[in-house]
Amino acid sequence: MKHLLLAVTAALLGTSPLHSQAMTMKAMKTASAAPAKMPPSYLAGQPAIDIAALLPPPPAPGSAADIADRITYAASAQGIDGPAWNSAVKQLNPTSPEFMGELSCAVGAKISPEATPMTFAMLARSGVDFFPVMATAKAAYKRPRPFTTDKSRACDPISNDGVGEKLGWSYPSGHSGIGWLWALVLSQAAPAHATQIRAFGQATGDLRIACRVHWLSDVAYGRVLATSVYSRLADRPEFRADTTRVAAELAKATPLTCN
Repeated sequence: MKHLLLAVTAALLGTSPLHSQAMTMKAMKTASAAPAKMPPSYLAGQPAIDIAALLPPPPAPGSAADIADRITYAASAQGIDGPAWNSAVKQLNPTSPEFMGELSCAVGAKISPEATPMTFAMLARSGVDFFPVMATAKAAYKRPRPFTTDKSRACDPISNDGVGEKLGWSYPSGHSGIGWLWALVLSQAAPAHATQIRAFGQATGDLRIACRVHWLSDVAYGRVLATSVYSRLADRPEFRADTTRVAAELAKATPLTCN
């Protein structure tokens, strides 16, 4: 857990690579060697989220939700190598230039440590509060990835083992959660772009279904978890103060127009 959090945070701060939710050995070594890179948590000292109370277990076999999951997964096979599939490939790493570039387009300003340091730092800090909770939920429910049920194709190359070991557990979706959390954070700081930002956050989860690495319910409950984390962040005075500072930074940033 500690290594996961350190590696994710190092990646958010631009100090190590991270592919999907899987840690490479290089990321682990970088993170372990540089624990001082960890930004402070907004929620330090606050009661932990009760995962069992917030998130129900994954859908039971034969339930309506399970049937919806399986129908959606089967239908996604029609999109292999299609436009949504290719868009999902660009979002395999939530800290990649491609992912951040699309988020920047939604915000209307470049998000980077150099161009918007306060904005980038706020995203990193909110990630510190989200990833451990997400990892705890995944470990509690241990849901296999959808492609493991039929050894079919998924858009992430590290799914090629067919068993999902490198990607980790499926429920809830971390991509869906972090995309939605950042959308909620940035919508408050840049309300003029709220529609585009939330569309980006929604798409982040939807593309994981197109990628065939998550069930429909994984994505839905990733957003539930993100919303719960955000509601706690929004109660913290330091977070509210940072939101005000980020709003001022984004208002002064050079406008970004994307095709």
